[in-house]
Amino acid sequence: MDEDNSPLVKAEPGDDSDQQSDETESCIKDMLQEMQSKERVKRPQAATVPASIAPATAVPEQSTPQEHDENSFYNVHSDKPQSLKMCTGELDIVLEPKLAGPVYNAANLTLDRALLNRADMWHQVIVHHGNGCTRQKILEALFGSYSYCDFFPVAYRRHANADFFLLRMCSQVLLKMFEEGLQLKAGSMTLPISVRLGAARFHTGQIFPRQTITKAVQERCDNAAQYGDIAVLNLDSFAEHASLRELCVYLGNRAQFEVVCSAIAQAMDGNACISRLRLANNDISHMSLLAALKDTKLISLDLRGNRIKHPSSLRLLKDIPLVELYVEGNNLTDVPDYEKIIRSFFPNLLKLDSNLTQTVTTKAVRDDAEEEEEVEITSPGTVITEADLNPGAFQKYNITPHWHKVTVHHNGVCNKQDILDGLFHLLGKHAFYPCYYKTYSKQDEFLVQNCFEALLFLVKQKLKLPIPAYNTVLKLALAMNVAEASDTDVQPLRKLERFVNKRFKLGCLDLCSMQDELNECKVVDFCAKSPSTLAYMLEFAARKYGNSCLVLRLRNNDLRNCAALESLSKFYKLVSLDLRCNALSKISDLQGIPWNNITELFLDNNPLCGTMRSSVEYVRKVRQYFGMLQQLDGRTLLGNFTYCQNYLCTPEAYKFAESFVKHYFALFDSFQRGDLQELYHPKAQFSMTCDFDIERSGQQLDAQLDRQVSYAQHSRNLLQFKDSLDRAVSKLIVGNERIGYVLTSFPKTEFDFCSFRIDVPVFTPERVMITVHGRMHEDEVSALGQVSYIGFTRTWYLQPCGMGTNLFHDAIEYKIHNDMLHMYSMTVEGNDAFGGRNEATPVAENGMDTSMQSDDSDRENAMIVFKELTQLNRAWCKRCLEESSWNLKVALNIFLKLYESKRIPKIAFKDDIP
Repeated sequence: MDEDNSPLVKAEPGDDSDQQSDETESCIKDMLQEMQSKERVKRPQAATVPASIAPATAVPEQSTPQEHDENSFYNVHSDKPQSLKMCTGELDIVLEPKLAGPVYNAANLTLDRALLNRADMWHQVIVHHGNGCTRQKILEALFGSYSYCDFFPVAYRRHANADFFLLRMCSQVLLKMFEEGLQLKAGSMTLPISVRLGAARFHTGQIFPRQTITKAVQERCDNAAQYGDIAVLNLDSFAEHASLRELCVYLGNRAQFEVVCSAIAQAMDGNACISRLRLANNDISHMSLLAALKDTKLISLDLRGNRIKHPSSLRLLKDIPLVELYVEGNNLTDVPDYEKIIRSFFPNLLKLDSNLTQTVTTKAVRDDAEEEEEVEITSPGTVITEADLNPGAFQKYNITPHWHKVTVHHNGVCNKQDILDGLFHLLGKHAFYPCYYKTYSKQDEFLVQNCFEALLFLVKQKLKLPIPAYNTVLKLALAMNVAEASDTDVQPLRKLERFVNKRFKLGCLDLCSMQDELNECKVVDFCAKSPSTLAYMLEFAARKYGNSCLVLRLRNNDLRNCAALESLSKFYKLVSLDLRCNALSKISDLQGIPWNNITELFLDNNPLCGTMRSSVEYVRKVRQYFGMLQQLDGRTLLGNFTYCQNYLCTPEAYKFAESFVKHYFALFDSFQRGDLQELYHPKAQFSMTCDFDIERSGQQLDAQLDRQVSYAQHSRNLLQFKDSLDRAVSKLIVGNERIGYVLTSFPKTEFDFCSFRIDVPVFTPERVMITVHGRMHEDEVSALGQVSYIGFTRTWYLQPCGMGTNLFHDAIEYKIHNDMLHMYSMTVEGNDAFGGRNEATPVAENGMDTSMQSDDSDRENAMIVFKELTQLNRAWCKRCLEESSWNLKVALNIFLKLYESKRIPKIAFKDDIP
């Protein structure tokens, strides 16, 4: 064999053995055939490509070297020069240990930074594995640790005891290695690392990683037909490209993928035929870099078999007019409704994986709703673990403007809402706005910015999150400074400001039932009852509307205290405050309200109302916080103040009684009244009494008497049956089926929930007793234009009967064992507990009249605004508004005309007489 034909094996002096030459020649030929066979297998369309056609950058056969012996032992401390033959044709790299710096290891971490930063030097990294870790696992650990750094390992060589590779112009990776003590975590193993700086000199003609990657992409583009289709740029399993064998390519590394994306854009710009891109099986996770292709003619993108975690990261590609998209084999497919999320980003998408999609109509973005870009994590950040939970050391993050990542490890126990509820409950006093929330099967993660106090509190809590609903504690993890902030990122406070502006109209700031609308905010999650969130909204409103806001509504927000209402003192003209239907449980929950000029307050339908022993005590305690108060819960404070409220034996019974009463009477009023029998025990007892005067006569009362008879036939008034107790016993209805039959025989009714007074004298784990006093009217009478109320008192005795199923978890199931009902006649007006409302109106779920909630509130606001603008007393304000059908603009015009014509007497401007 001629010596020139063997680039790797050179004849030593005195070595003239023909047998050895024959064996060497045979070995080389076998290796060449094996390498060519491997290359044909690696190509996606190898079976259809003629053997005579080779890529433009194919390495000549005669230059293919023999691989080194992977079973050999590598001597780290050897000072002999070593020539690394490049199988891809570049100039050899010669390692010269004598000219290099010392070998650094865990015992020697003081490096030469000047030598580290030299661009004309190769640095050698040696990973000691003792044959206990494969090359694949070592590379996965390396790229996993330095996925955000410039990392281009060259000339990777495998040995029995250690592997090594070369780096150039990758100083950030080397610095991180030294910072981590020259140790590499590979799964459960920790591998020691040695570094030799300046191990070899760089010469022109040696491998240049970025240029090599760019040429490989261009080769695939120029020979697209050989790789499957002339219109497809096929970069499937790109790391296996023949020209990249001396370069460790991993497109999960941001720097490497950035080079590839730039090369793709350049190649597609020079080849008009390419309109499809295949990037399958490349471990890709950084989507923002593909945005460089937005100006190309790309219509199809294959991202199968990568490491894309969440579909929201594809939002960064929304400017690419994709028609086809393939994402199978990514973790994002585990996210619920991932297809719907992806389609929202690509309105022209016709095919998603194997499914044909429907065109999505894009909604025009409002002028006041800015479109935020997805924040891409560009750094692994500084991970805060249990060993780093030092509040003092954590102070260094106080002034950083960057994004921080919070990871919640839940192992599938809790859902997103449970986690958010726990976080907001724990951090209610601190500004905390989770952004870009992503849900996974075992953990959730989100980003926060400018929330240092909240994060510091979590650190002080040892990064533990209690979830009371599941009686568990979740572990948190913080990664600080994972991404830089930009102007295109979401601005939570700006969203709150837009929300406040939208809710202010005609002197009224309506912040009722905020949570539903806040849930519609994209990218960021808010909590309406969070003191910090509400405090910021009111502070902003005070700055902008403090001199014009007359009415503030805060109904149905589940507020548990008034700590967020400190800004009320800056609403200089505020006269009315609505806090109805919240969760204020005691009078001290009003603490935090500053001195104010409020004259009208609504507190009804809060648990605190049931804690008052008398109306006098109620008014006296409320006036401690509202000194100028004139009206409370819609009633003028004149003399003795009366109100209707529930009385419960214990606060824990409040929600139980409320839920049961609503459910029972809602079924009773519906067409499904027969379902009530399921609420009764099979041996339950039901008895009723009534005192209707059915002996009266008169043609006009026949229809009403007929309806009363339907009740009276089941009455078992013992006073009437004192001479015949057997008849009284026969009137006792036993069994849930018989009870259901009797209840369905009653006329169709509608209960006035606003008239209810509820008492729970017994509330123990073994038994519950609930009593309800109220009124109802019959639908048949209402249909005729008449109003006839019937009063009732009903008492249930309930006992647990086992475990049932709630929406999210198991719950104790109760059955009615005894039901006693008493009915009696009322006057036409009845005992109207809510301001003379004589007609039956719909009742909402919270027990409040829906028409009263809307119409009456609007009239209250109109009255307050009109009175403030005109200075008329209440009687004249009401007169003007009634004449204008409660249209504020029309009423103001009427007032101006009357005022200009001097037809308004002076008494109309005098204050209302108490």
